[in-house]
Amino acid sequence: MATATDLTPRQLQAIIEVNEDCIKVLDLDARLLSMNDGGLRVMEIPDFKVCHHALLTSFWDGEDRVRLEAALDAARAGETRTFVGQARTFQGNLKWWSVTVGPLRDEAGQITHLLATSRDVTAQKAAEEAQRAAQARLEQHADLLAQQVRDQTRALEMQAAAQDAFVRFTETVGIETDLRLLAQQAVTVVQTHIRDLGVVHYELDLTAGLWRPVAWSPELSPELVEQIQAGVPVDTPDFAEVVRQGAPIFVSEWSAARNDLPSATVYRAAGLVPILVGGELRALFTVGHQTAAQWAARDQAIVRAVVRGLSLAMERAVHTQQLTQQRDDLDRRAQELATLLQLTEDQGETTDPLTLIRRAQELVLALLPPSFAAYYEAEGNRWRLRSQVGGAESVLLQAAMAAGFPVGATPSFDLVAHTREPSFVDVYDAGTDVDPEVAQGVSAHATLPLIVGGNVRGLFNVPLFESRSWTASDQAVLQTMMRHLGVVIERLERSAQLMQSNAELHASNQELEAFTYSVSHDLRTPVRHVSGYATLALKELARGDLTRLARRLDVVSDAGKRMETLLDAMLTLSRAGRTLLTVQSVPLEQVVEQVQRDLLLRYPDLPVTWFKDPLPIVQGDPGALQQVLRYLLDNALKFSPEQATVHVWVEERPQEWAVFVMDEGVGFDPRYAGRLFGAFQRLHTQQEFAGAGIGLATVKRLVSRHGGKVWAEGQAGQGATFGFSLPKTPRV
Repeated sequence: MATATDLTPRQLQAIIEVNEDCIKVLDLDARLLSMNDGGLRVMEIPDFKVCHHALLTSFWDGEDRVRLEAALDAARAGETRTFVGQARTFQGNLKWWSVTVGPLRDEAGQITHLLATSRDVTAQKAAEEAQRAAQARLEQHADLLAQQVRDQTRALEMQAAAQDAFVRFTETVGIETDLRLLAQQAVTVVQTHIRDLGVVHYELDLTAGLWRPVAWSPELSPELVEQIQAGVPVDTPDFAEVVRQGAPIFVSEWSAARNDLPSATVYRAAGLVPILVGGELRALFTVGHQTAAQWAARDQAIVRAVVRGLSLAMERAVHTQQLTQQRDDLDRRAQELATLLQLTEDQGETTDPLTLIRRAQELVLALLPPSFAAYYEAEGNRWRLRSQVGGAESVLLQAAMAAGFPVGATPSFDLVAHTREPSFVDVYDAGTDVDPEVAQGVSAHATLPLIVGGNVRGLFNVPLFESRSWTASDQAVLQTMMRHLGVVIERLERSAQLMQSNAELHASNQELEAFTYSVSHDLRTPVRHVSGYATLALKELARGDLTRLARRLDVVSDAGKRMETLLDAMLTLSRAGRTLLTVQSVPLEQVVEQVQRDLLLRYPDLPVTWFKDPLPIVQGDPGALQQVLRYLLDNALKFSPEQATVHVWVEERPQEWAVFVMDEGVGFDPRYAGRLFGAFQRLHTQQEFAGAGIGLATVKRLVSRHGGKVWAEGQAGQGATFGFSLPKTPRV
């Protein structure tokens, strides 16, 4: 087979001439230089002279012209591009063309001309368009068939849904007691069985004078839902009419404007059916038809039947709920009574009587209608409020409670305190104890004495916001609670006293042991020094060696001072355990600042960096707390011999304040932390750090007398942190 290189130029030219594609040679500006005969025919050009040197782009318009110019630019850059577009022939006939544009190079490889070929693909395009049109018609027909199938399926599904809804409602009527769930089931049954129907179930809000929606069908517009959720007034014409008749009404040519429901204008007919429970009107079942202006007898029958079943189911549900409520009330009272007994007999970790009283108040309020509970104790000449759960409705009454009621001028309290018997008032006379305006809101109350150790400790008072006939069960629960509460508090206080006595005895034993050790060891050492060196001093005196005599006497003097220091420390510790504490508000900020000033005078040559967080006002004895902080801060400086950094801060906890003093000094071995707060217990020698070993023991004694605890953390060479706690209500 011959290749292109085997053909002569004349043969190649002949092939080009007979080709039906339009083959054009262009200069680099895209001007026509030559065109084959087949191209002249397909482009409908009678003579090439008429278009010689014409721009190829002049045959193209719009976006297709842009595509051609892009292909020409690519060819000038050495690329071949092909695209499909529309252009007119020389005679003005619009055709589709497949165009390829490429570069023509000389023997040196330089691009000298452009070659453009155009194939007429109009017939092909027409065939494709016809095929697409046919395909579109087929798809449209398929969509129509699919829509018909969907419509039929939807109709079958709606019919099945209506039947299923009837089944579910029948099952619900038999077992369900939730009124709103019953209403929603009825709405679903009616709405799925009757097309184009909107359904709303209302309950009566007598206080507001409104019908409130509790269930509705999902197709209601958001505007209508928002309007009915605001409530429909009871005097709305059609709503008022159905109440007046006490029977269903079905309104044809219904007027939304007449009933002031502008968002319901889509409904042309309306039906309203009253629901009676125990002969009392409880709810309205309303339906609205969007397409029919007249009610069909069949549709009315469906609505009436469903609502009749709903009424029976609701009546049965209400009766069941009443029985369940009665049973639950009995169970709850029995359970709460058991809980109260357990609360008062086994207080668990609670040691605060007011915490137990507050728990009892919370339990009592769970048994009673709206009310609050208050506990008072006589303080001076007033009944002072010590614990309250819930708030009084009257601001004036709450203020009076906070101020306290006068002892001897508050009959409800004074009588109970005097007779030691509880008082249960069904209907409270607002002028009995205080001005009627102050006692506003109190309709009944119970007042019971809290007897601890045979004495009336306080009064447990429960005012109610509505009148109440105190039943035997009410009284039994409250009286039983108060008796056992008194017993438990008495046991708690005796236990606390015993624990305090044991703790004090234990501390005394420890101090006695330390004192014994000190007498037998710490005091004996300086005594031996005095005795021994005094003897040596006499010998030196006899020899006449005054220099050695002076050294011996210096040792005797130092031993005497050491003995005096130990004796002073013992007295300090003893006074810490016996001095009467006066509890008052103490600003720790001022105490720490005073101690800092004193210590800077004691350690004038020691560089000290203080870090002190804001400190609170606490309850305690000012002198004792200053002594505690003096010992702790002095320790921090003493055990930082070259440079001291001390941080003081406080953490608030639910029942106490925790005070911390941290230094970066020599620290201590944490294995011996338990010895730090013992009397005369030292972890360093007298030569390393002077002291009597009584400072931290004194801290522990003073803090313990406030009801707090002490602790220490540290590592050898890494500093130490000492801390102590102060109850917000000190036990002194």
